[in-house]
Amino acid sequence: MAKLRYLLALFIVMVSSGTALAEEFSHQRIAPAALLVPWSGTEDEFFGPSLTRQLPLGHRVAVPDFGEPGKWYVQRLTARSYWMICNAFASTVYVGDDSVLIVDVSSSVNPSDMLAALRSFTELPVSTVVYSHPHTDHNAGAMRLQQLLAQRGVELRIVASESAAREISIHQNNVVPPTEILPNGRTKFSFEGRDFILGTPVASAHSPADSYVLNPDGVITYVDFNYPGRLPLAYISSSHDITGWVNFLRHVLGEDWDYAVLGHANVGYKRDIRQTFAYLEDLYDAFNTLILPDWSTGKSIGEAVQKNGPGLTAGVFWGNYVEQSTETVAQAVHPRWKHLAHSEVIRSHAYKVFEDVFLNYNPEVHSVKPQFDPIAP
Repeated sequence: MAKLRYLLALFIVMVSSGTALAEEFSHQRIAPAALLVPWSGTEDEFFGPSLTRQLPLGHRVAVPDFGEPGKWYVQRLTARSYWMICNAFASTVYVGDDSVLIVDVSSSVNPSDMLAALRSFTELPVSTVVYSHPHTDHNAGAMRLQQLLAQRGVELRIVASESAAREISIHQNNVVPPTEILPNGRTKFSFEGRDFILGTPVASAHSPADSYVLNPDGVITYVDFNYPGRLPLAYISSSHDITGWVNFLRHVLGEDWDYAVLGHANVGYKRDIRQTFAYLEDLYDAFNTLILPDWSTGKSIGEAVQKNGPGLTAGVFWGNYVEQSTETVAQAVHPRWKHLAHSEVIRSHAYKVFEDVFLNYNPEVHSVKPQFDPIAP
């Protein structure tokens, strides 16, 4: 009942504000940071890239942020695992005894060039592709790879979660449907007698079908979440559900692994997830401290109406109120995080937190904040 009364009061205040357009809130913009910021912080050590020498644990790969268009950069991670990146899209390669498994084949890459890059460290053929999620930018390239291999008499095995298969069917995009569909949750599948894990732990995060792929070498692949030495992309990596996004990372953090392949970024580690969590916790704390105290009384809403003046459409008023609230939070957290790349889009992160707080606000608890501790398998 408390939440119902709150929402009803909020609606009445918004509608009673009238229909004429009023002056928008003035809000201070955060000055953009330098455009060229290193991938990682000054504490990181860089190595390679090397096709033969394994990446020392804790190091990043010494490659440019945006490399030469069409050029593949390859770094060996373990005895059988490799990190490959081209046009800012990364894939994981696992070399078996008889063939190769790849996690994600981006639409931005030429499959022939990708196979040529593979031949720089193995002559074995590609037999298997695994999807991290069904977005075209990361996996539409599988269709062209499938066609290319079919010309050579190879039938490509494509593994994905049931959620990914459903999304591909719904959107009818150019991501080729999987040939092998695994149940959501934490599912084992075999590649040349070795166990891999496809984890699809939440219903919605960055997309409605996000999975992580953990291989036997302790290399995990998960895509469009956190970024070494950086804040998330705009709107927290365009997440569908921010709490689901956090919970997905909690499951990843609870797994046993050494290296992470992240889709758009350098090699990652668990410390990168913890940094992202610290940043998100700051955003939620700022909302809980600066915005929520007056929500149950309607004080902040009333002040917003007065500041905008009478005679304001509900839609414009609400847009202005969201602008003011997210700007307040962004300005509060920006000084602590401005040294990292993507700090230019903190305001968009604050908007996603506002969205989560508003849609899930419980006035009896008077706080909204995800948990950030690891979730063990």
